[in-house]
Amino acid sequence: MCVVLPPPLYAHNTPHTPINSFLSTVSQHLGSMLLESKICPNREYHKEDSMITWTEDEAIEIAISFQEKLGCDEVWDKITEIRAQKSAAVSESGGGLVDRLEEGPQLVELPPCELSKLDEIYEQVTTSFSTTAKQEALVLAIERDNYVPKLVELFHMCEDLENMEGLHILFNIIRTFFFLNKISLLHQMFADAVIDDVIGCLEYDPNKPQARHREFMTKISQHKEVIPFNNPELLAKIHQTYKVQYIQEVILPTPSLFEENMMSSLNSFLMFNKADIINAIQEDKVFLCELFTQIQDTSTSEGQFQELAFLLREIVVYSLSLEVKDRARFYKHLCSFGFMVSIEIMLTYEVGVVVATAVDILVMVSEYHSSILRDYILSETQDEDGQFLNILLSLLVDSQYPDIDVQLVGLVKMLIDSENIMAEAGAPTTEKSLFLNHFYKYSMHRLMAPLMAQTATETVSKDTSHNAVLLSHILDILSLCVERHTYHIRNYVIDKNVLGRVLVLLTSSHTHLALAAVRFCRKIVGLRDEFYNRYIVRNNLLAPIVKFFVAQGQRYNLLNSAIIELFEYIHKEKDAKSLVSYIVENFMPSLDTVDYVNTFQCLKLRHEQEMDRCSQLSEPMVGGIIRAEVSGRYRRDPRQLDEDEEAWFDTDEGGSSSPPDYRQVSKHTNHTYVAGTNSPRPPVGLHRTNSMPPDSKLYSISTSLVDYDEDSDEDPEDTPAKQPKLNST
Repeated sequence: MCVVLPPPLYAHNTPHTPINSFLSTVSQHLGSMLLESKICPNREYHKEDSMITWTEDEAIEIAISFQEKLGCDEVWDKITEIRAQKSAAVSESGGGLVDRLEEGPQLVELPPCELSKLDEIYEQVTTSFSTTAKQEALVLAIERDNYVPKLVELFHMCEDLENMEGLHILFNIIRTFFFLNKISLLHQMFADAVIDDVIGCLEYDPNKPQARHREFMTKISQHKEVIPFNNPELLAKIHQTYKVQYIQEVILPTPSLFEENMMSSLNSFLMFNKADIINAIQEDKVFLCELFTQIQDTSTSEGQFQELAFLLREIVVYSLSLEVKDRARFYKHLCSFGFMVSIEIMLTYEVGVVVATAVDILVMVSEYHSSILRDYILSETQDEDGQFLNILLSLLVDSQYPDIDVQLVGLVKMLIDSENIMAEAGAPTTEKSLFLNHFYKYSMHRLMAPLMAQTATETVSKDTSHNAVLLSHILDILSLCVERHTYHIRNYVIDKNVLGRVLVLLTSSHTHLALAAVRFCRKIVGLRDEFYNRYIVRNNLLAPIVKFFVAQGQRYNLLNSAIIELFEYIHKEKDAKSLVSYIVENFMPSLDTVDYVNTFQCLKLRHEQEMDRCSQLSEPMVGGIIRAEVSGRYRRDPRQLDEDEEAWFDTDEGGSSSPPDYRQVSKHTNHTYVAGTNSPRPPVGLHRTNSMPPDSKLYSISTSLVDYDEDSDEDPEDTPAKQPKLNST
């Protein structure tokens, strides 16, 4: 949408033939042309408050929004004037001028609106779909001749005469009008004087028995004003919108993909109407104050309370037609009247339909404006049981209303999803860490209560289908927490042994619950977090999965496949060495019998390769010769002493012929001291071998494959004399 100041209208035409008039939009700051559109007499233009819309060729919809309604009215008057001048010029020329016009098709003359001409009218309407120009010419002729009211008069005549053939033709004509996809034509069809008769024409589908749409609209469907409106125009627009929506959803057949594109104007008509209704309600402070006052009034009867809840839901549904910014502004306006307090009252109301209505409202609001809910949650100072988020979790875990469980799960996930929090960081109170701290401090234990209670032993304490569904929902939310919340959920999982509790669910008789437990474990392993890996090894948490997998035998099902995929991921993941060693060293005897996949053989092979590599790195250096694994050749260690140097060291001041032990290790530190000095030299490549005890002072030295001379600042010629003699023993 382009928001501009009233643009100038200019024309390139002769004094007597206003042919090429343009609507231009110019940038106020840069002066560049933003839009230039030719004003055509056969093109539909529609005005809604401070907005003008029209459809260019090839169904391109354009809208211009004005800062001031006065400017919109001025431009609209000029457009209307130019269209009238062009139409008059065309009429005076007898149609000959139209053939020379570049911007519009040849105008058509519709047959007289008579019973004997119905076939001819229908044929002309259907043939106009061959080109876009013919469609525009037909629409212009219908609007010019005020044709819809004339067809309505024929409809009354056919009904009085019980002329079924004529009624069937009228049905086809009216239905075809919708596919012309012109808002201006829809305005003529949905006028208060003719809309009921248009619905009546649509009752006579030649391929179906006669419907009773008008009877339903007037007798069965009753309009009830829960809170009266003081604006008669608003009330009339509400009635019109209801009837048009009934036509779209009930009367007209479900459109195909092609037909749906041809009926975009009907959707636009409804959208504009709903936006007008919401704007009018937003300005009616008396109505809003009365609505929320009655909801919060404890003396309101149950029947009246339900009607108020339904009314509030309809208002929120209509608000979806607004743009995102306007919708956010509208919700904040509702909050100033106590919107969130009213929703909380509805959630605690002991009537299922009211609670379901409140959840519907929250789902619609949270889809694009979840920060409004988080702001309210963080602003509460009540006790834990009365907090808004805990009320939602209580509805879920207590399973009072199973029909709304899925909606509650989606709503909770929407609120705690850190990506949504970061995306709406405009409000300071919705900062990620602040809300997550609040969630884990006040609400996480409420969510986890059923899981902790039913997995206190080695089996599920209450293995019913109802509890299985509930626990599946909890695992769904937990999986999102593991994926999004990083250290918050990691601390909670490790401290509360959540994964251990979840794997108890493998004993459930409900396969979907056992599968959810495996998926949760896979989610944790897939994070490649060494803290989680150590937690799994320390608590032997893969034992229940292996036990369950072995008990399943060679069954070919989704659960077995999920477990195999878990081990396959561990085998291929380079950061899961600790898990590979843990699996091979603890469960390989049980898994060796599984031969229909090579996953476990690959795990064993990888473990053996890791062990071989570790053993090669831990081999002591013999005679200063180190094996170069890459080249497969032996090379001399540059730190090894030659024969002359070794003889010099063998002759000390005391005349001792035995070489001293220069590798002295401090009892208090892990530094190796250089002989003749008091300064420690950092141990390069030192590590404990597997055969040494943890407190051993003896280390083996492993050198890198390539020696870097720049590591030492000393003269290379002096280096051998300053190096300690390494003892191969």
